[in-house]
Order: sequence, then structure tokens, then C-alpha cells
Amino acid sequence: MRTPQTALDVTFAGKPAALRVFALAQGLVTVWRLLKNRRATGHLHELDDRQLADIGLTRNDVRDASMSSFFEDPSRHLTRAARERANRYYRDVRSR
Repeated sequence: MRTPQTALDVTFAGKPAALRVFALAQGLVTVWRLLKNRRATGHLHELDDRQLADIGLTRNDVRDASMSSFFEDPSRHLTRAARERANRYYRDVRSR
């Protein structure tokens, strides 16, 4: 066996160790962001219906977002609901 063939290979599951550490860090950041967004969604429950309407949401949108699976970002659900509501509103206004 030649010396270059016996060099220490610092890989884990086919990826360099540095990439694995980076992926782990990115995973932790993602989980942190999900938890932070869930907490912010919880604060939306404290708003009344008029305040929710000001930001384009309904009480049902907030409830549905908070009932979504753990790994689904609730802010994406809320953003989608508000955009769909705004699009429907402007589509109805143009059709008048």
C-alpha cells in the first residue's frame, strides 16, 4: 500500500466533516426559526378580529396555522392565506 492511499479520510457518510457540521447548524437554525414563528403565531391569537383583518387574516387562518404540523412553517400558511384573500379582493374589484 502506498502512503497517499493510507491518508486519513475525514468524511462521514460520503460528505466532508465540515459540510456535515454546516448542515447540522443549518438544521438547528431552521428549527429555531420554526419555533420563533410558532411563538409569533401564538401572539396573533391575542389580536381581535378587526386587527387581524387589518393585516389580511381571519381568526380561522391563525387557528389553521397554529394547528399545522410541527415541521411546517406557520408563517408561510399565514402569508399564503393573506395573499389569496387580497388577490380575491382585487379580482372582485376589477370585475365590477
